[in-house]
Amino acid sequence: MGDRRKILFSFFAALVVAGLTLLLGAEGWFQRADLLLWDQYLQRGDRFSESDIVLLEVTENDIRAEGHWPLSDRRLAEALRALVAAEVRTIGLDLYRDLPVSPGVELLENALASEPRIIAVKKFGDPELEGIPGPQALEVSGRLGFNDLLPDEVGESIRRTALYMTDVQGPQTSFAMLLAQHALAAEGIFPGPDPENADWLSLGASPLPPLSSHYGGYRDLDARGYQIMMDYGAGAFERISLSELLSGDLPPSTLRDRIVILGASAKSLRDELPIPLGGRLAGMSIHAHVVDQLMRMARGLSAPRQALGDWAEGGLVLVVSLLGALLGVGSAGRSMLGVVSLSGAVLAGLLALLGLGYLAFQAGLWVPVAPPMVAWLGSAGLLTAWVSSRETAQREELMRIFARHVSLDVAEEIWQNRDAFLADGRPRPQRLMATVLFVDLRGYTARAETMDPVLLMEWVGQFMERMADEISRHGGVVDDYFGDGIKADFGVPVPRRNEKEVDQDARSAVDAALAMAQALGELNADYRRRGLPECGMRIGIHTGSVVAGSLGAAERLKYTVVGDVVVTAQRLEATDAVPHDFEREPCRILASEDTCARLGDGVDSEPLEPIALKGRQEPVSLRRIRSRDRAVG
Repeated sequence: MGDRRKILFSFFAALVVAGLTLLLGAEGWFQRADLLLWDQYLQRGDRFSESDIVLLEVTENDIRAEGHWPLSDRRLAEALRALVAAEVRTIGLDLYRDLPVSPGVELLENALASEPRIIAVKKFGDPELEGIPGPQALEVSGRLGFNDLLPDEVGESIRRTALYMTDVQGPQTSFAMLLAQHALAAEGIFPGPDPENADWLSLGASPLPPLSSHYGGYRDLDARGYQIMMDYGAGAFERISLSELLSGDLPPSTLRDRIVILGASAKSLRDELPIPLGGRLAGMSIHAHVVDQLMRMARGLSAPRQALGDWAEGGLVLVVSLLGALLGVGSAGRSMLGVVSLSGAVLAGLLALLGLGYLAFQAGLWVPVAPPMVAWLGSAGLLTAWVSSRETAQREELMRIFARHVSLDVAEEIWQNRDAFLADGRPRPQRLMATVLFVDLRGYTARAETMDPVLLMEWVGQFMERMADEISRHGGVVDDYFGDGIKADFGVPVPRRNEKEVDQDARSAVDAALAMAQALGELNADYRRRGLPECGMRIGIHTGSVVAGSLGAAERLKYTVVGDVVVTAQRLEATDAVPHDFEREPCRILASEDTCARLGDGVDSEPLEPIALKGRQEPVSLRRIRSRDRAVG
């Protein structure tokens, strides 16, 4: 029943943890963690060493040589003519040119209007900044693309890009998309609807599914337009400065049939944004990564990274939550080694989820692992706490029953074997071989009628404490106190595995009885010094099969043994059929033949005639224990 309750609670707890995790995930609690993990995975991805793209940079030296910023239209026109002469395939002008910058205004206008390879930029703007129109010469040419970037809230990093957006003039194409389209047209590759999904764009060999508001780790993403994730798969782009181009010293083949993006990289212009790979890049470099990615996808060298769907994410969270719950149930409360093992298992699970996320990412699938990691920790922690609280209560109950009667080692053994020992939170009844010892304070009744109550309790209490100490010291369990007597068990509560151990229990009981006899002599000497009455003691010992378990109400459980062995031991102690001179020997120890047969050599005992005990049809064979030649136990 206990195991079934654990399983049911584990399943219920796993469902609750999974539900809360998914609810928090829907509110965006894990978006930051998943995006940062995306960055880490991306940084460890492979890079393509070759690219069609060359970055033509306006550097700090170029600006100083010009003497001002922005560049004049003449200088810009000279650069465009040099690129055309170098037989560049596609030219991207990533510099705003909405206003003329003399001299050379007409030269630039003619260059832009006459050369179809040139694609320039404009900016849509946002609620805080006005947009920037493109060169008037390209307004109606279809060679004007927006260069707006999409920083995420998490670190303002550029992880995605828009290929198309819509403004008051209708759908608009991005600067990077126009550059890729123009360059791919020379290879006979053109964008169009995907054959399997008309709402998707297809470019050459690759469909380009747009991002949704819940793509991957994103929650409530503003996915307007047509957005895709960036993979930053290019290695280092080849770079040349404006002055190098205009010097005329470049080899003729350097730029032939390449895509050249002309933009500014000077630090003073502060045109840099953070990227997932770490650090910051100028806008022209980010656009170059988009173009390179589109070119690779069109040629079938790369593919868009898919994302796990909502149902699959939910299923993963639920499965991980269930596994965490099972871990918590199976590992909780098992000593310090168990705590270490549980901690190691929890850490291993977290690392496994991170590894799963990384492998899936490299295989082209984004699996957000932050929610499963939280579910794993939550369910494992919750179930560990629950099981630990239950086991703490069980331990307290066991200690309440046994702590006063057994050694710390025995108490710990009971706890470590509690699954076999407990049933429904209380000791499980079991049949086992044990030796039962009864001890009675002789003369208590007469003394109780005449002694001062305080002295009487001190007199009896000192006797009980000393005898109980000897019982515990010899491995016995004090089962019960009853006025002037003690019941003790040897061989409980941990069942003995073989006859040798049962024999040892019998020897321990006899040794305890002899030790109590010696202790009685010391007590009587002390009583004489203090003017208290001396006392005698009777002990009965019997070995056999008993039933051990707990009796009483839930709040007052008492562990005890019952059976004929108990009755026999008690009646051996109380019998008057064996005469004894208590004045000469204050302690009488009677043990059954069943016990004496297990003692081996070294015990000085006196065989007695079998005696009849109340309730037994056959007389009981017994011996009077005198002493032990050597200490045992």
